[in-house]
Formats: sequence, C-alpha cells, structure tokens
Amino acid sequence: MIKGAADHSEQSTVTELADRLQLAQSTVTELVRRAEEIGLVERERSSVDGRIAYLRLSAEGERRLASTFTSNETERQALLDAFESLRGRVTAG
Repeated sequence: MIKGAADHSEQSTVTELADRLQLAQSTVTELVRRAEEIGLVERERSSVDGRIAYLRLSAEGERRLASTFTSNETERQALLDAFESLRGRVTAG
C-alpha cells in the first residue's frame, strides 16, 4: 500500500494507510512499527510539517516486494494452465 500511493510518490503516512486499508490508526501504527523494526519501512519527517512522517519502503522492503512477484511465477503459471485445461473441457463437453 505504501508503494502504490495514489499520487505515485511511493510514500504514505500512517493516516493515509489507515484510510486506504480501512483499519484503525492504532492498528496501522503497530503494523508500521513492526515493519520498521525489521527494516522493511523507513520514516522521514516532512520538511514542511514536522508532525507528519512519510513512510517509504526500505531497500530490503523493495527487494522483498519484488521477490513476492517473481517467486510466485511458477504457481501462477500452474493456475493458468489448470484454468485453460478446465476451459477446454467445458467447451468440448
């Protein structure tokens, strides 16, 4: 959700995340804290308003996000093949 910010900035605030995820701000704050602890997310204070902290994926967060898309390629292809096989059976029958 951070990477997919509506403004294409690849950053977000906890409040924006809570709104998009439809979760309580306290829940998102805890999730962000945990992600920050393990090095997936970084905070940067706004230069305009020091009360605002922008969240960005860290290099490790970027790496893990990318790996989720590439590591599941085999499974995605198997599902596509299965659907094609089923479609062939339906149209033949």
